[in-house]
Amino acid sequence: MTAAGAAYAAALDCREQTFETGIAGVPVAKLTVPAEADRDLSAQLMDMVTAWHDGGTWLVSCRVPAERADQINALEAAGFHPIETLVTFYQTSRPARDLRIETGPARADETDTCVDLALSAFTFDRLHRDPYVPDTVADAIRAAWVRNDMAGRAAAPLVARIDGQVAGFNLCLLTGRTAIIDLIAVAAPFRRQGIAGQMIEAAFDHFGDTIDGIRVGTQEDNLASMRLYERAGFAVERRDVTLHWVNPKVAP
Repeated sequence: MTAAGAAYAAALDCREQTFETGIAGVPVAKLTVPAEADRDLSAQLMDMVTAWHDGGTWLVSCRVPAERADQINALEAAGFHPIETLVTFYQTSRPARDLRIETGPARADETDTCVDLALSAFTFDRLHRDPYVPDTVADAIRAAWVRNDMAGRAAAPLVARIDGQVAGFNLCLLTGRTAIIDLIAVAAPFRRQGIAGQMIEAAFDHFGDTIDGIRVGTQEDNLASMRLYERAGFAVERRDVTLHWVNPKVAP
């Protein structure tokens, strides 16, 4: 929390994201706006923006419920720009359905393959969508993200293999008794063959009755992903708008 923002700790919480900062080489932060924050939000935000400018912060992300037009308007007035509408889905635990291909935990020697797959597959994520974020930085963060998941951050780094090749991956985190699909992707030669659906079934198969359910998020305009999760039996939990503030005087 910056000194200028400390006075508003009860309403706004801004914290540096050390992972992204380490890769971008300049401060990256995440702003949390509590549901009860409404009155004087604009004034609080402007004080924080001044602190970000003075402190050399490059990028600040914020995510608020899509129905909170008041908060979205206040953030935009403070210089934030909308990036995406994120739809979060949830499904209670169930047996896997029609799992037909080989799936299982990723091997260490498959890490580079999964990183390359991720860099070719992810174009809808918030960093690649932001015209103020260089693709090289977005790629570097995504690559490091996959490596972290494969190195132990993910409770289940699952891959699908066809004829010995990695056809796709599903990197799942675990929070309590909820599995979270952190990243899921399919290699270009294997797309439109139902591999993504198989990777979802692999997650249900892997966790079994050790979890209560699986949660996943995707962009509202990523129609293929929306249909994928709906067909797999997921139900919408919530919609949130992601916004970015980018300091034009700081370059990553």
